[in-house]
Amino acid sequence: MQRQDKGVRIFRADWVLPIVAEPIRDGAVAVQGDTIVRTGPADGVVAAYPGAEIVEFHHAILLPGFVNCHSHLEYAVFRGLIDNLDFGRWLLQFIDYQRRLSAEDYAVSSRLGVSECVSSGITTVADSMYSGTSIDAIKQAGVRAIVYQEAFGMDDSRLPETMASLAAAIDKLDEQQDELVDVGIFPHSTYTVSAHMFRAVAELARERGKRFGSHLAESKDESVYIRSGSGVLAMDLREKVGWENIMREPFGVTPVKYLQQWDVYGSDFIAVHCVRVSDRDVEILARSDVAIAHCPKSNAKLGCGIAPLPEFLKAGIRVGFGTDSPASSNIMDMFGEMRTAIFLHRGVSRSAAALGADQCVQIATLGGARALGMDDRIGSLEAGKQADLIAVDMEYSHFTPIHDPCSALVYGANQEDVFFAMVAGRTIYDKKVLLTMDEEKTFVEARAVKAKLWG
Repeated sequence: MQRQDKGVRIFRADWVLPIVAEPIRDGAVAVQGDTIVRTGPADGVVAAYPGAEIVEFHHAILLPGFVNCHSHLEYAVFRGLIDNLDFGRWLLQFIDYQRRLSAEDYAVSSRLGVSECVSSGITTVADSMYSGTSIDAIKQAGVRAIVYQEAFGMDDSRLPETMASLAAAIDKLDEQQDELVDVGIFPHSTYTVSAHMFRAVAELARERGKRFGSHLAESKDESVYIRSGSGVLAMDLREKVGWENIMREPFGVTPVKYLQQWDVYGSDFIAVHCVRVSDRDVEILARSDVAIAHCPKSNAKLGCGIAPLPEFLKAGIRVGFGTDSPASSNIMDMFGEMRTAIFLHRGVSRSAAALGADQCVQIATLGGARALGMDDRIGSLEAGKQADLIAVDMEYSHFTPIHDPCSALVYGANQEDVFFAMVAGRTIYDKKVLLTMDEEKTFVEARAVKAKLWG
């Protein structure tokens, strides 16, 4: 008797990238419910499920959805506002713009940001929230996420009240957790969170089983602030946010070494950026099993530098790509992050062996999943994992001919080539149409917020 697999859908494409195995020419992925049940050559997958629905993608590359290890969705409307300032001065001007918007404005911006993620093939996002509004947009869009509530505080005399307020915010966010969305905590940075608050946040996160992270070693300004207690972050920033009367001593160490002293590091911590790091810093991060979100475009645009990605990988550190905020990187395009990374690292090392296209695709998928502690569920197309997958259209001249699909993705593709996205077996983007949100309405609302930013 022939088995009837009517609950199975088979997605067939010219190329399938399992990530944990070699690319498959004329491959297929079988999905049942929210789970991948088989990946392999198309003929074998189709034969295994004779009653299944078959979706033909033809000239396409099918791969796991991208994992964006660091973003600020609520800042999507800020793109292009501040394009030509180094990090410290950029931050000061950004704060002025930030104060012009309301919670509803940030909600609109979050919807704009998450819609761009989906249309770019990003199916998992680690988002750091200032306003607390992006979780609603994420849930509406149907993407997988860790939503990190940002935390700030330099006044240790108010630490009990600050931590109580943070704990209450986490309680409220926990009510919105579901099978796709987890809640984390994000002490913003070494220059906006005191040492005692860092330790308190780490304790809170571990008590509640939360993942947490922070911007770390992003800029020269941060390094100068931590080492010598001087510079734009010690003077102008503290004055702008009202911390100029809070005394602190220079620590005489790197930002990475500074946080090590406060019991912050562990496998549940993700360090975002890590541009200004020494060999000793890399050893500390590797030994502590800290993950890193590498944001090459944002770091380059703000003049921060180039994080030593090859050294991270050589040390065995879990690394994923992050797009960072559109306020600094302009677009949330994982193809752009992969391309920027490979060009920067080959260029600075003067070696084509520094980073390969296949490594970039791995970092953008399974690498990101490992960095977020999700690799048991997502990041590769293999049986038992969640059906989070995307399809990239190859029927254009910049893809022809394809000798290596990873090369085609990294050197030739962009966000406009994505035409399909699925999360946990649910199609959320098809034929370049977002199925879960009204994109046109979001664009109209975002233009109104943009006008408000310009005053």
